[in-house]
Amino acid sequence: MRKTKITGITLALSCLFLLTNCKKQSDSSLQEQAPNSNAQMNSVNALSVLFNGDASNGSSNVWKEINVEQNGTITTVNDETGTLCWSFNKPVGSHRAEGHGAKNYQAVEGSDIYIGWTSNINIPVSLKTEAIFQWKAYPTAKASANHPLMLRTSNGKLELQHFDENHVATVPWSIALSSGIWQKFVIHMKVSKDDTIGFIEFWYNGVQQTLSNGSKKLKCRTLDSDYCDPKWGVYGGDSSLVTHIVKKIRIASTYSDAAQ
Repeated sequence: MRKTKITGITLALSCLFLLTNCKKQSDSSLQEQAPNSNAQMNSVNALSVLFNGDASNGSSNVWKEINVEQNGTITTVNDETGTLCWSFNKPVGSHRAEGHGAKNYQAVEGSDIYIGWTSNINIPVSLKTEAIFQWKAYPTAKASANHPLMLRTSNGKLELQHFDENHVATVPWSIALSSGIWQKFVIHMKVSKDDTIGFIEFWYNGVQQTLSNGSKKLKCRTLDSDYCDPKWGVYGGDSSLVTHIVKKIRIASTYSDAAQ
């Protein structure tokens, strides 16, 4: 009986040792895994693309509204590399074919963002349009600037326009208008109703541009009404057919992510 008792105690101690050792190994394994888990979390947090407007994501995931007048249409087409693009088609007599984005993203006072996209504008170079891109204020009835920033065509030029709180327009940048070629744009914007805080910087085809003030930065009011949203497409130029093909729409917190 005594021998059995000792054997039982020995067995119990052995089991306790094994359980304790297993727990230590398990804890050690969790500790080793923790840095990888944190690294994955930090990697996710570091992503800076705030909005991806690729046509492959589908209209319902990109646009808040489709704004089309008369016979204008918004369709998708493949570029020469097979990338799916947005095609804004404004026939003769049509006034507007625009997509109002960005779904599930909203800039607010103090946002520091880069808006990037690539365009191919098929247009008579003499045609005046109101906009091929707008940073548009909503609700419009409460707006004073209405659209603090617009990119438009006029007198053979492609112009970046800024509108102040009195809806007075200036042209911080312009270039000779080219039709039927790919052109890349990035706008860096500090979003603010205060013109001493808000600013814009502008890149064309990967090169930061010197603006009309002689600087690469223009301090200005970049927020109007309750909020502003981007719009792409064709607005105005009713007398002619215009097709504006757009791809690689991004809103990001870094230039590199917006300039893809």
